[in-house]
Amino acid sequence: MKIKSVRCLCFSPTGTTKTIAESIAQGIHSESVEIIDITKRAQRGEQPVFSEDDIVVLATPVYYGRVPEELLPYLTSLKAGQTPVVLVAVYGNRAFEDALKELHDIAVDAEFIPVAGGAFIAEHSYSSTTYPIAQNRPDENDIQKAIEFGAGIRKKLQHVESPAHLAAITIPGQSPYIEPAHLNMIKEARSMVALTPETDVSKCTKCGQCADVCPTGAISLEDLTQTDRWQCLICFACVKICPEEARQMNEPNFQSAIQALHQNCQEKKEPEIFL
Repeated sequence: MKIKSVRCLCFSPTGTTKTIAESIAQGIHSESVEIIDITKRAQRGEQPVFSEDDIVVLATPVYYGRVPEELLPYLTSLKAGQTPVVLVAVYGNRAFEDALKELHDIAVDAEFIPVAGGAFIAEHSYSSTTYPIAQNRPDENDIQKAIEFGAGIRKKLQHVESPAHLAAITIPGQSPYIEPAHLNMIKEARSMVALTPETDVSKCTKCGQCADVCPTGAISLEDLTQTDRWQCLICFACVKICPEEARQMNEPNFQSAIQALHQNCQEKKEPEIFL
């Protein structure tokens, strides 16, 4: 079958998931590539229309072993009409658990045809110079593997007449999916503790970059030091982008969790692909 276009549907608050998706698209080497950024709520208003001549790269980070809850209403509303899809989960060197399987099941329900899946590693959202976790990933090796993955997908599709002739792929994971225990704990704790990145007003220049990257609009435009605890995803996009390092997560229990992640995620994980 001929691939006329690759359409990358990406949720990528810190940009690493988008980088992986773009690299896979590069390897597929189609006539055109379109990046559909669904990171912000305002970008999810209009439903894209897909065709059999497209191949969609559906890419999301892993949050607490699952597809981000923030995305579920949008993803479950998609209708594909037998469009081939590549499923991509990007995680911070801990584990991708059931996220890729959940993404697969969502895609099947939306009438996509999964042709491949991949779990790639990126710098953990909570990584810092003090507690680095998969720092500076995806690195050159990760990018090359993503490109090679895309080339493998292209080769696979060249040998079938249409998406309907594709054999089903096997994606690891359990059903029912793993319960996101730490996320549930955060939700319960927020009635007492904010659990959002805080702003050091002595460093903040009010440049507004933090509010600009926030996927949910949790950072007040009127007062950039204020964050809505109920809207914050703790994606750390605001922490990563701040040029003055004015935004940090200072809550002691959360800091302890970051230290534990740093200790437990030392072994370098490598991408896993399912073709």
